[in-house]
Amino acid sequence: MKPRVIALAALAIIVYGCATSAPLAPQPAENLHGIASWYGEEFAGRTTANGEIFDPLLLTAAHRTLPFGTVLDITNPKTTRTVRVRVNDRGPYIGSRVIDLSYAAAQQIGLIEPGIGEVDIKIVHLGSGEREPPAPMEVTIGEAPKTVSAVASSEPPKVDFPLPAKSAPPEPVVVDKITVEEQHGGVITRKQVAPNGTTITDVPISGGATPTAAAIDRVPAPEAVAAPHERQFIVQVGAFSVEANAKLLQERLTTIGQRAWIDRQDLYRVRIGPFATRDLAMQTRTALEANGISAIIVAE
Repeated sequence: MKPRVIALAALAIIVYGCATSAPLAPQPAENLHGIASWYGEEFAGRTTANGEIFDPLLLTAAHRTLPFGTVLDITNPKTTRTVRVRVNDRGPYIGSRVIDLSYAAAQQIGLIEPGIGEVDIKIVHLGSGEREPPAPMEVTIGEAPKTVSAVASSEPPKVDFPLPAKSAPPEPVVVDKITVEEQHGGVITRKQVAPNGTTITDVPISGGATPTAAAIDRVPAPEAVAAPHERQFIVQVGAFSVEANAKLLQERLTTIGQRAWIDRQDLYRVRIGPFATRDLAMQTRTALEANGISAIIVAE
């Protein structure tokens, strides 16, 4: 009787222990082997089994039972190339395939072209569990822009004083006419612009043909009278650096009835006048041009 009681007590202890202790989960083998496939753009943007957004360019994988977050080294025996992936999805559920790789992972080991192939799987690190949360998203916030003080529209802009002085524009220089006189073989000529405004011609002013008496009578010399303290007009026939040339021109003007005089300054200017009005000066200039002599009118 006594041995039987002891046996029943021992049996009760064993049954109680089995009822209160959960069976240990089988640990996966460290090295596995099987057929792998891959999936890519057609699943991009979808939610994986652990809540992440699938990105075919990340090194991830899908496995039926391994905990999320498990890190695996996948080796393709044909290419001897290895890639390290992280399990974040479930699958594959087709035939005897044991793992699905992302497009980037399959490309690393040369599995894109064949589509499927045998691989060696090494467990590097087991994940934390079935419902491992997705990796936190890291967001970098730059430095806040500096505050710019607002200026009311009614407030005038700040102006530094004193203001810089503006220089007056230079007065324009106006050149009325330029006379160039040359002497060749005793004949003095003047460079003159032709009526068309483009051609420069040589006009003889000494040594030329003597004008006829009729031409002299036809152009009388105007009275050279100027009102005091009023503007005067002078007909300038030439300007020379050599006084002898000026005297030659003066003598020629005398032969055609013009009373000329020489203004001796920096140059020897042969002049007629002064005249009280521009019209009187213009009459003398016209008479000179009729005899082939050009001149300019100077107001003083």
